Amino acid sequence: MRILEHLTVSPVAWKFQQVLRNKNRQELTPIFKDGKQYYLRILTWLEGDCWVQVKDKSRSLYQGLGSFLGKTDEAMQDFQHDALHRPYTWDVNTAANSNQLLHCITDPAKRRVAGYFVLAFETEVLPVLSSLRHACIHNDANDYNILVKEGEVSGLIDLGDMVYSALVNNVAIACTYAMLNTDHPIQAAAWVIEGYHKAFPLTDQEIDLIYYLVAARLCISVTQSAWQTSLGSVNSHHFVTEQHAWVLLDQLIRTNPLKAADTFRKACGRPALIHQENDYSPCCAKEKLL
Repeated sequence: MRILEHLTVSPVAWKFQQVLRNKNRQELTPIFKDGKQYYLRILTWLEGDCWVQVKDKSRSLYQGLGSFLGKTDEAMQDFQHDALHRPYTWDVNTAANSNQLLHCITDPAKRRVAGYFVLAFETEVLPVLSSLRHACIHNDANDYNILVKEGEVSGLIDLGDMVYSALVNNVAIACTYAMLNTDHPIQAAAWVIEGYHKAFPLTDQEIDLIYYLVAARLCISVTQSAWQTSLGSVNSHHFVTEQHAWVLLDQLIRTNPLKAADTFRKACGRPALIHQENDYSPCCAKEKLL
C-alpha cells in the first residue's frame, strides 16, 4: 500500500491500482465471520488485456512498455521500505542460486544450456553486481502482469515480487517476457530498452549486461519449474512459461552476446563495442575487449 501511495503523485499513477478507503478513511476494513476476523481491501480496476493475449504487437507497444517502466523506476528511485530488502528466489541478483536446482532438469542438453547461462551470470554479472545502481523495483513485469488496451500499455499489476535489487533487472525482466514467442527476440528487447532509456537513461554497463540478465531470469524460471516437477506439482502456474523459456534460451545461445549488446547500445544511441561484422567471432570479440 505504501508503494501505491508513493506512485499516486507520479506520471504513471493511473497505470497502477489505487486503494479505495472505507467511510472511516481506512485502507483495511475488518470483517468478522464465523468467529474469525478477516481484512478486506478494495482496489480500483485496471482495464486491458494481458500482454500474452495481444497477438499483433507493434514497435510502439514495445517502446511504450519500456517508457512506462522507465518512468515508473524514475518515480520509485527515492522510495525505500525495509520489507523489500529480503532474500528472494525471483530476484535476478540471486540467479547463481539456480545452480542448486540444475540437477532437477532431467534433459541433459537442456541442463547444459541452463548451466552455461548460470556460469555466464557468475562470470559477467556477479563481479560487477555491487557497483550497479540499486533500487526498489517491481521485479515481475511478465506477460500476465502487463496490461494492454488499444495498442498501449494500460497498467501493471501484482506487486508481490517487489524487491530491492539492481535497477537494470527491472527492464531486463520486462525484456525477457517481451522476447517470448517472437521470431526476432533481440529486436523486441531493443525496442523495450529504447523506450526505457529515453524515459530513464541506462548506463553503458547496464545496457551491456541485459543479455546475461535476461538469460539469468530464464534460468531461474526453468529451474524452478524443474524443481516443482521433481516435487510432483500439478499446478499449471508452475509451468506456464517453461516451454517458451526453453525456446528463448535456445535463441539466446545462438546469439553472440556482444552483437546483442551492440544492438541494445544502438537502440540507446550509444557507441558500439565493436565496429565490423566479422569482429563478432569469439576470438576477435575477445581481443577487442582485452
